[in-house]
This record gives sequence, C-alpha cells and structure tokens, in this order.
Amino acid sequence: NIHHLRNIESARLNLHPKCNIFYGPNGSGKTSLLEAVYLLSSGHSFRTREISPLVSEGEASLTVFARTSTDETISIQKSVMGPTQVKLNTQACYSSSELAHFLPCQIFYQDIFQIIDAGPSLRRTLLDWGLFHVEQSYHSIWKNYRAVIKQRNALLRQKAAPLAFIPWNKQLVELAIELDRMRATYFTQWVLCFQDFLQELTDVPCSINYYKGWDRKQTGKNLAAILEEQLSTDVHRQYTHAGAHQADIVFDLSTKKAKQLLSRGQQKIILIALKLAQATLVPGQCIYLLDDIAAELDATHLLRLIDCLSKIKGQLFLTAMDEVTLNKFTQFTAVKSHAIKDGKFNTL
Repeated sequence: NIHHLRNIESARLNLHPKCNIFYGPNGSGKTSLLEAVYLLSSGHSFRTREISPLVSEGEASLTVFARTSTDETISIQKSVMGPTQVKLNTQACYSSSELAHFLPCQIFYQDIFQIIDAGPSLRRTLLDWGLFHVEQSYHSIWKNYRAVIKQRNALLRQKAAPLAFIPWNKQLVELAIELDRMRATYFTQWVLCFQDFLQELTDVPCSINYYKGWDRKQTGKNLAAILEEQLSTDVHRQYTHAGAHQADIVFDLSTKKAKQLLSRGQQKIILIALKLAQATLVPGQCIYLLDDIAAELDATHLLRLIDCLSKIKGQLFLTAMDEVTLNKFTQFTAVKSHAIKDGKFNTL
C-alpha cells in the first residue's frame, strides 16, 4: 500500500512473488514505485535524502506498507515536519540495519554508472553492503573503526603530540586488519560469482581487484609503520590517508579505464553482473529493483539479461517505457504486468 508518495496518491498492489513489470511513459510513477519498496528496505530513497520531494504536493506525510508471503508486515511513514516512523510486525523499529536484514534489496538505477565514474567511496559502499549481509560481526567492527578514525582525525586537526596517536593507531590497525580479512574473503567469493554472471550476460571481458586501503605498491610494509611514516603528512592535511577507510575495487580492462574503453551499454551490463553477483551471495532471497531495464542495452544484451533474470531466485521489480520491452519477457512463466499512468496502476 502506498499513500502520497510523489505522484502516487494512493495505490494497493497485489504483487507476483517472482516478477513484476511496471510500464508507462516518463513521469508516470514507475521509479516512485521502486522508491516505495526501497524505502521499506533502507528507510530512505535512492534518489534523495530529502523528505519533502518524496511527499505528494499539499500532503504532510507519506506512508508505505507491505505484507510478506509469510504474513509479516513492515511500514514506514515519513513526515515533512515530524520524525520518520518505522514498524516491523507492528513493533517500532529504530535501526536501518534491521530493515536491511528484514528486506534485502538491490537497486539498479540510472546512477549505476557512478560505480565506475565516481571515487572509491561508492565502491566501498558496495563492499560494505555485501559484507553487512553475509558477515554478522562486520557492521559492529566497521562502526568501531569509523569511531577510531574520527578520533584520530580530531587529533590531527589539533596537531596533537605524536605520543597521543599511539593508542589510536593501535586500535586502528587491529580493526583495519580484521576488516581487511573479512573483505578479502568476501571479495574472493564475489569475484567468482561476478565472472559467472559476466559470462552469462556478455562477451566483454572484465576483472576486478581489491585494494585494502594501504600499501598500494605491495611493498609488504604493515599499516602501523605506514601510519607512523605518514603522521606529518596526515597532520598537514588533517586527515588519515591510510587504512581500511581507503579500500577500493579496481576495474581491470587491459590497463585502460572502463569508462574510456567501453560503451555505456557495455558498462551497464558489467555493473549489473557485479550487483547480481552480490545479491546472490545474500543468505535467503533478495529483492531486485531494476529501473528502465532496456535503457543503454542493445537487443542481444537485453535478451541475455532477461534470460538470466528468469533463472535467479528472489522477487523482481522491473520498469520499462512501453509494451515493446514488455513483450520480450514472454519466456517468464511467472510474471505480472502493471500499466501505470499519472500515478495510477492497472494490473493486467
């Protein structure tokens, strides 16, 4: 159930457990429907962290409610003036991590290209998302590490004496090594799964490598020594430049940068493979939100993607501009189509 979310005044949808396709013209509300599902999974939109653009004009709040196939419930209310309210099985929920565990959700939106185009922080977010779902202790260690980095950076801004950094460096190193251990183990599994999806979706080769955040030239120097060596530089720049918070995923395409070598369609299919691989490593089943699925893809890649999606486990939410794309999903034996116009749905 959706109420007052952008141009969706009110909608009640009975969804198919496998595949749901929403089609209609630009501005009809297709992406807003995906936003509604994502809100339940994360507590925020993938398009904006502002609340006012999400709430329908003239309304004070929006509400999204869902009931699962096992009769569990989840709801979120976002108000322009008041606090966000979330409930899991009628009980108040105050943690976005609870939502993420309850409703694992992988989004494929037009900003997917930022994974290649933007800096390493977004790629680290991918690592964190995957590890959050597969390694129970990761979230708490990651939070502790962030707290240590925050304290060390505060000392850098104060130009504290070198002795003041010793206890914080020790904690930082211990936590960074533990994060790196988890990330490296996870990354090995992710790469294998990524290559399987890549071969299924495209003939374009691509490999990815993991950088732990220090010793980029692989000299064998440990993090404790690097922190000590870089202290004067860190003080000057008022920021810690080595550690797990600098980790990255590096795309390897025969020494050329991906965005220079590949077309947008080729980039998109590689990144779809990357995110599908992550989702399949999540325990249980994941929800897949694919916005404007046909955009940037040629007919061959689109058909290969459709064939791939027909075989994965989990619930699919796909948007498309018209029935031409819709008709390509005829091989799906489990699918429900929803036409949408001006925020109003017509289930076919």
